[in-house]
Amino acid sequence: MALSITKATVGGSEDTWGTTTNTALDNIVSEINNNADGTNATTPNMTSLQIGGVAMTSTAAELNKLDGATVTTAEINILDGDTSATSTTVVDADRVVFNDDGTMKQVAMSDIATYINASSGGGGGSSGTVTSVGLSVPTGLSVSGSPVTTSGTLAISLASGYVIPQSSQIPSTTDINNFNTAFSWGNHASAGYLTSAPAPSSAQVGSATAGLALDAVGSYAFLKNGVGSTTVVAGNTYAGTNLGYSNVNENYSTSYKVASGGTWRAMGRGTTSTTTLYLRIS
Repeated sequence: MALSITKATVGGSEDTWGTTTNTALDNIVSEINNNADGTNATTPNMTSLQIGGVAMTSTAAELNKLDGATVTTAEINILDGDTSATSTTVVDADRVVFNDDGTMKQVAMSDIATYINASSGGGGGSSGTVTSVGLSVPTGLSVSGSPVTTSGTLAISLASGYVIPQSSQIPSTTDINNFNTAFSWGNHASAGYLTSAPAPSSAQVGSATAGLALDAVGSYAFLKNGVGSTTVVAGNTYAGTNLGYSNVNENYSTSYKVASGGTWRAMGRGTTSTTTLYLRIS
């Protein structure tokens, strides 16, 4: 309540002093008694309130916003510009502070998950819908399990007749360049290249060997191998210093050695006791 006091007027009628003073004192006592327990509201009229030398600038309406609040100091401090974070396993029941079109609320993570996974037709975000996904591969590969609609496995394999070379089998750049060069020559079948050769006639052989001297490269001779009990293997090469001219009934001796040495290829099988046809190749 507002306290109204009238003081006695100095120099006024003395008859009024007692009454005026008593009335003022009664009002003071009544105000004190009525507010002794703090139940009666008072309206202080102050132009400035300072606490610790700092002026209070908040309005009563602003301070009243904390009326009924149960927030802790630690919770208020989370709203400060702190960059620290606590590792948290997020579950559906967890809440986040959310502005619901102007109204602040706590919203469950399950509601946010529902919104994110909602179809675009429901007004939320869209995770998309798989209708059909196929896989195309280049020639030489084949694919199974295609198309995939909602789930499935795509398997890729080599088509019949194709192989993937190992790294050691991959041609070098030089080989590829040589192939490209040969490929650019066109159709080899119509270019007149020799693809096969008939067996030479007796006359051709005679003509080709007519000028060959004894023991010359390209000449043939029946020889014996004089190295121990060596078995002569057809197709193998042998040193001419170990070969000698001899007929079937003659033993190998140094007097029959091939004079010019060289390297000879056995054209048949034999031993030191048999004569075998040789071709001198170098």
